[in-house]
Amino acid sequence: MAKEILIVIIASSLILNVALGLSLASVINSMGLMAKKIAEYEAKWAEEPWSPPEGLGYLPPGTVATRWSRDMVLVYIDARSYTDPNFMWNPERFKWLVAYIDSENRTVDFLFDGFLIIGYIWKEGRSLLPLKNKSPADKSDWEDFLNLQLEVGAKNLNEAIKEVSQELGAPNYMAKLVLTIPYPDKRQHDFGEVDGESLDLGKTEDRVKAVEWFVDEALSLWSQYYLNGSVNRLELIGFYWLHEQVEPGDADVIREVSSHVHEMGYLLFWIPWFRAPGVDNWREIGFDVVTMQPNYAFYDCGLDRFEKAAETCYRYGMGVEMELPLYKRNPRISDWKESFEAYMAAGVKYGFMNQAMLTYYYGNAFVTMATTSELREYYEKIYWFVKGTYPNAPP
Repeated sequence: MAKEILIVIIASSLILNVALGLSLASVINSMGLMAKKIAEYEAKWAEEPWSPPEGLGYLPPGTVATRWSRDMVLVYIDARSYTDPNFMWNPERFKWLVAYIDSENRTVDFLFDGFLIIGYIWKEGRSLLPLKNKSPADKSDWEDFLNLQLEVGAKNLNEAIKEVSQELGAPNYMAKLVLTIPYPDKRQHDFGEVDGESLDLGKTEDRVKAVEWFVDEALSLWSQYYLNGSVNRLELIGFYWLHEQVEPGDADVIREVSSHVHEMGYLLFWIPWFRAPGVDNWREIGFDVVTMQPNYAFYDCGLDRFEKAAETCYRYGMGVEMELPLYKRNPRISDWKESFEAYMAAGVKYGFMNQAMLTYYYGNAFVTMATTSELREYYEKIYWFVKGTYPNAPP
């Protein structure tokens, strides 16, 4: 009996191994076919012409719709700015973004014409975004963040513009500026007092009051800074909605905030992730300038992501976000340099290098590129792209 049982066990094991082998072979074969298809697509990606879909077309740069901005760089300033050199800003660091400075440290040309001061990490485990592992910021945090945007951001940027404009013989040059609104996190039930009333951001009306208070406070401080000459080379053109998707219940808040911002003469900016909730009806929600992220650098996707992003932006009348960090998360690509080159090539192939309003993630990394000899070529390529001549240098 024991011998018969052993024979059955061995036979079953052989059958199972054969089945597993066939299954594994099938998986490997499928993966091989998938890899082959990806390789074939990517091999012909650069050569195949692109036909834009029906739609509104890209959000055009340098028009009244964008307050004449074309290329807006994101500058991260938040709690990290107190301790991390990459997030500390002075006029010298800003100069690398205001102007293209060559390898011999000569100021050659203007670079970015717009600046979005942005941040989300705050002190003591709090956040300006609704992150699961962080607690929501309160009124005092919003005030401190606003002061940081103006003191470390706008004032130092203004000094850099003064210096660059003198060096380039353009004494009246001004750049565009957008300030970030902290997200009114619904988890914050003890925000603080506004006009003698304690706000609970779990309530829609209190969320609106908090944001409108922030905008009014920002404009009041901006007037003071402007009158004393601290920001007189900057044109404040709008405010940025920080959350990259429209959460349930946010649309009503955004519409109210948009109306308030418009009454003051400013625009509302937004940079959603790829096909985020709110992308297909962003104008109805109340946004004025939207540049969508392709997210190729961050997600498991192939080069076809750029075509999908271009079609979405073209169809819904959006601009495009150029994501050029010194890291990558997409497992299909070898390093950030490969990702960098793909974004550049996509900008040429799909026409958004010259046809769309562009935002650039992110200025902190661009300064590192500019000031590190082995990375200089990438700073130079950003300059070529901004000038619309990539893959060639400007004449």
